[in-house]
Amino acid sequence: MSEPELLYNSTCPSCSESFSISVERIPPVRARFPCEKCGDPMDFPSRDQARIQARLQADAARRAAAAEAEERQKTSSVAADGKPFRVDKRGWEDDHFTRRDIRNLIRTGQILETDHVFVADGSWVVALEVPELKSLFDLKRSSKRTPPRCCRTHTDRLAHFLCRDTDRPLCEECAPERKVGEKVIQVCAHCGGAISAVAAP
Repeated sequence: MSEPELLYNSTCPSCSESFSISVERIPPVRARFPCEKCGDPMDFPSRDQARIQARLQADAARRAAAAEAEERQKTSSVAADGKPFRVDKRGWEDDHFTRRDIRNLIRTGQILETDHVFVADGSWVVALEVPELKSLFDLKRSSKRTPPRCCRTHTDRLAHFLCRDTDRPLCEECAPERKVGEKVIQVCAHCGGAISAVAAP
């Protein structure tokens, strides 16, 4: 952006009206002008100070736009990978699921009707209100028993372990062995924490 196009953004302290003004229109020295909306006085920096602030504001706006674009790309990539669902639960932030994954998690009682899921269009919705999932909850209600918990990453596998820190169900692949000193122990592949074996059903 060329210098004449630099815009200084400010907000009136009295009426909170926001506005932008070309840096070149700001006087070389600090000045006070009335707000165009409410008429109350507003203090302006000098032109050089305004130019510095305008550059910082422009950089911040570019970073925010880049972050938003990255988030949209991430959502699109998730949908393209065939895993359009996420679940709004603590510890589930990095998990992405297909409808089949969601089905297994509903069957094993890990996702409830009142949980919120993030769908591909970019919104959080109560799970029961998602048309694709409603039939899965109907099947869950008609089931006479709840199967043992499945691994959250590999939902077609039975969970043989639990992460002690996050209570995350783990299959054998998600509980790799690590050598600690002279001992070999199994840990959570996702956080490196200690795990506990799940009693056989």
